[in-house]
Amino acid sequence: MYRVLKSISILFKLALFFPLFGQAADDFESILNGTSVFSSAQLRAFNVFDDERPTEITGRSFLCVPFFRVFNLELPPGIQLSADEVVAVSGDHQALGAWRVDKALPLRALDEQRSKWYLRQWICASRRIYYRYLIYSQNAAGQRVLRRWEAQLVARMLQTYEVYRSPGVDTFGEAYPRSVGGGHGLERGWLLQEYVVELKFVWQRHLQITLPGQVGLDKLRLKLKPLSLLDNTRIEVSRYGYKRSSFRLQSRQGIRYIEGSIVVFRLSQPLDVANAFRLSIFELDSSQLPLGEVYILPEQLRGSRGILQLPIQRQVGQQVIGQLTLPYLVVRPMPNAVAMNLCASFQRYWPNNWPTLDVGSRGLGASYHQTSTSLVENTIESFLAVVKAKGDMVQLDVQLTRDHVPIVWRGFGFYTTSRATTQPIVDRFDLRYVLIRQLSYAELKASRVFILTHSWSLQEYTHLNVRNASQMQRLFPRLTEVYDALPRSLGLIVEVKWPQLMAAGVLESTQTHSKNVYVDRIIESTARHGCGRPLILSSFDADICTMMRLKQTAFPVVLMTTGRTDIWDAYMDLRTQSFLQAINFAESAEILGTAPHVQNFEHNPQLVDLGLDLRQVVFLWGSDLRNEQLLEQFRAYDVTGLIYDHIERVGPAQWKRAPFFQAPQLLEVFGGQCVAIGNSTTVPGAKPTRPTIWPKMR
Repeated sequence: MYRVLKSISILFKLALFFPLFGQAADDFESILNGTSVFSSAQLRAFNVFDDERPTEITGRSFLCVPFFRVFNLELPPGIQLSADEVVAVSGDHQALGAWRVDKALPLRALDEQRSKWYLRQWICASRRIYYRYLIYSQNAAGQRVLRRWEAQLVARMLQTYEVYRSPGVDTFGEAYPRSVGGGHGLERGWLLQEYVVELKFVWQRHLQITLPGQVGLDKLRLKLKPLSLLDNTRIEVSRYGYKRSSFRLQSRQGIRYIEGSIVVFRLSQPLDVANAFRLSIFELDSSQLPLGEVYILPEQLRGSRGILQLPIQRQVGQQVIGQLTLPYLVVRPMPNAVAMNLCASFQRYWPNNWPTLDVGSRGLGASYHQTSTSLVENTIESFLAVVKAKGDMVQLDVQLTRDHVPIVWRGFGFYTTSRATTQPIVDRFDLRYVLIRQLSYAELKASRVFILTHSWSLQEYTHLNVRNASQMQRLFPRLTEVYDALPRSLGLIVEVKWPQLMAAGVLESTQTHSKNVYVDRIIESTARHGCGRPLILSSFDADICTMMRLKQTAFPVVLMTTGRTDIWDAYMDLRTQSFLQAINFAESAEILGTAPHVQNFEHNPQLVDLGLDLRQVVFLWGSDLRNEQLLEQFRAYDVTGLIYDHIERVGPAQWKRAPFFQAPQLLEVFGGQCVAIGNSTTVPGAKPTRPTIWPKMR
């Protein structure tokens, strides 16, 4: 083999120096393919790699030489596969499936415990190849469901002509531990051929049981079981506790439940399956008959969300002994989920050695309900002013109109009137409050706009909502317009608005959109126009955060929360009522981190370490952060970012040389979002790779 390659190299060098031999070299290549120098399997490999030859053919990179690559993999002790789960490998080469889940190559188990896996595969040897390992299962229709995959920013790398090296043994989830972008990185896959139902014990009280004798609701055990002959439902459960909130497969005994604790059941089912379930309630120390049972039928899980009120019955006699109030969430895959790939994940990408970032709240800050700013909030003009103030990021609010157009606006509605713009408003009875969700985008842009200001007076802003208004100053800009107008070096925190159920039992507002469609439209707009920049999706709604995480992996997700403050009323959801439960949620949902109100750390700033120690990001927000001394105090605690008003007054303009994300290398890294979300095949702004040079042979 060595002599053949050397002969090929010599002949093509002669062809380069003597053009007369060019035709002879072509003839030689065709003759070579017609001989028995390569086996039939190797010749077929040549055909696969023909499309990937470099455009510039040189004397030392004229041919793609296939060779066998051996993949040896061991699973770490903490990972045990289910009977239907398989380990596979995928990479940026066609022979490895081109990062597609359905084309990934399955490995072969080498032992009964299925902890060691093996594969030998032809690989093109003329360029560097990147690859990752993944775990998938197959549903009844033969479709692959991605369970876990290696999601380090830097994939495993197969250097050119690594055929000369021993392949070694890889450990699943561990790659390049000492390199930036490497280390331990395992993530849950995004939804492809299945949907998720979450049954949530996230309120202070869910159970009402009346039995002879006192039953302690602090000593219960819950167990969920599908009522189906087919084993096609995967049941995981999360019970919140610091550093132990991750989802795990439900054990045979079920899960302990204490009134006021947080327990979430996650059910994963194929898209064409709708099972019924039985929830059994036991006393903690009893393994006998359950206290009661609750039956959940598939027709009760309607839409994207809801609240179930179900009778608790005795197992014998069907006597009703109480009631269960249980909120649920249904998460379905994105319409274009198949276009997403294994190229990269940015769900956890936010290096902890980055400096504390300065984030302009809605631009230069709130302009309606608090101290007025020089520019109107949530306008492109206000966002661009953050760049002049040397801010690193901007936080903005987004919601959908009736015709599903994502627009940037803070409140759930505004005051308007049917009177013409030339007619004055006589009294407040001429005005009505209208919700954004009630108007199409055309109706929204044709409305007169009145805002209740911080002085409890109504002020008209219709002059900023007319067609001849400057695009930079217009109210209700579309999210796509904001993405296109802002430089990619300006990071964004996109807060998805959704009305919350307050602890008092009332709603902030009403919402009729399907929650799945609502989130899908915002992610689709972000994928088409917003990728390739530092961008975080966020929400005060924990379920919205769960959905944004399960539907994609290109954009990290952060839960915003008020926590415990004397400014904002608490929500019903316990996951938002304290910083500790918020970081437990971030661990459970596998999101980037949290953004609590600064008052949670007023008396104990060191509490931010609870999140930072878990390698979560911690952004702080609140009107108190307009104080320069307080800003410096939290910078000293290395919080991830500070979201505050009046960044032009108290921000970093006096001492910061330039915004952090202006570095071209960072923008090239975030360009990988466009590839991962399926919006592009190449990284925007990345330099083209050079043709591979053959190694020197002796």
